[in-house]
Amino acid sequence: MHLDSLAPQLVNLWSLRQDIVVDLGTDPQDAILLETPWEDLRIEEPSARLREALRRMLLGPVAIRNLLVPPCGAPGRAEELLDELRPLQHLIVRTLAIGAVPLLSVVPISARARLTRLKPLLGRICRLSRFAVIRYGPGGLYIESSLVDHKVDLHHPGVMGMLGRIDGTADDSDVPHAPVVEAVRAYLVAAGVLVVADEPAEPSFAEDRDPALTGWSPDELLVHSGSRRERPGRPRGAAFAQVGRMPPPPVVKPPAPAYPARPAHRVALARPDLDRLAATDPTLTAVLEPGTGPVVGDGELTLDRLGALLYRAARIRALLPPAGFDPADYPTSERPYPSVDDSYALEVYVLADEEASCLPTGAYHYDPLDHCLERMTGDPGAAAGLAGAARWEGPEPAGAESVLVAISARFPRAAYKFSGTAYSNILKDVGALQQTLTLVARALGLRSHILPVADADAFQRAVGLDWKVEVSVGDMVISCTKRGS
Repeated sequence: MHLDSLAPQLVNLWSLRQDIVVDLGTDPQDAILLETPWEDLRIEEPSARLREALRRMLLGPVAIRNLLVPPCGAPGRAEELLDELRPLQHLIVRTLAIGAVPLLSVVPISARARLTRLKPLLGRICRLSRFAVIRYGPGGLYIESSLVDHKVDLHHPGVMGMLGRIDGTADDSDVPHAPVVEAVRAYLVAAGVLVVADEPAEPSFAEDRDPALTGWSPDELLVHSGSRRERPGRPRGAAFAQVGRMPPPPVVKPPAPAYPARPAHRVALARPDLDRLAATDPTLTAVLEPGTGPVVGDGELTLDRLGALLYRAARIRALLPPAGFDPADYPTSERPYPSVDDSYALEVYVLADEEASCLPTGAYHYDPLDHCLERMTGDPGAAAGLAGAARWEGPEPAGAESVLVAISARFPRAAYKFSGTAYSNILKDVGALQQTLTLVARALGLRSHILPVADADAFQRAVGLDWKVEVSVGDMVISCTKRGS
């Protein structure tokens, strides 16, 4: 059904969020109790009109004009009811409909949600906020923005087609049902997902000039908002939402498959003497503070030095049973670097080119339990290219030899436990692991350099893995100066 075929009878409907529980009591003098996703509210001595309005909105969307007539309202008393409902804005869904056909609903998703007043926008230039996104959810399409405390559910397919002409530049005579378009615009502006230009002649938008928003890209703000701001109906934190939908990913990644065409599938690594190191290692101050030592040594980047680095920074010290209320089939582990809730979803790879003396060219996965390197079955040319490019991106002096330490994440391992925060938790773990590698490298007399960007697609070719299962999330160069250089 097209909007053009509908009777142009615009209706503003009000209702309560579906997850609100209302206890109206049995006596007209009883307090009203409301259970909300954020807090429980108690309204002492409510008026009869407020009690009746909440009862009607609890049953479903009701036309606002019907709330303003007896028994809810009375002639000249409409503003009093609106004043009583104003503190409950964060519980009220506002729906725009044509007759009995709903077009869209503005749904509060935060206890701070306050809908701005609906205003006519004839002649004003508008656009979707650059932070707004259109998504598909269980109820259909909706619009949300990281900056606002409402989402907009799109009930009618005609509204999607209307989004292409809501900028206000079209002549009213060219737009069927222009009043409908204007009403949609007013609702989207009130919800904060549509922004209004300052000047029609040369449109500019306040959000583009706001210094607080200048540094935020829409994608980065979306990740931040999704992981740090709680939203009703979205599991967040250690919810174990994947239980029953998929088996729990193991705490230790299964060994890489053997590849007969390439020798030395598993490269054994020596284990350093921790007792000796406890007596001879530089102090924490020495490795943290410049000028206090240790001095970066020279010599080859041997397999023993590389093995000592990985052992001291990234090995599995112990496998642990599930913690707290975790499912019985979700064990954890203990490692030298911290991980959010001990999820440990990170994997470490060493990529070497022909300039590295410790390993043949290729990509190697570090097995943190058996303390060995597993040769990957990906493209050794891609591994060499990444390792070579990383050498030039860092401050390594001429004559230095290096390897690229690439960090990936088994996203299903993190997402099995965490909802909404899995990726941000992975990034926290990456920082912890890189810091640990950096400190241990300096204690060993090695240089380290964390790369700001890397080629994730080339990494996937180098290791031969599906990025949706295991994705590149961090890279750093480990190097030392050869003797005589």
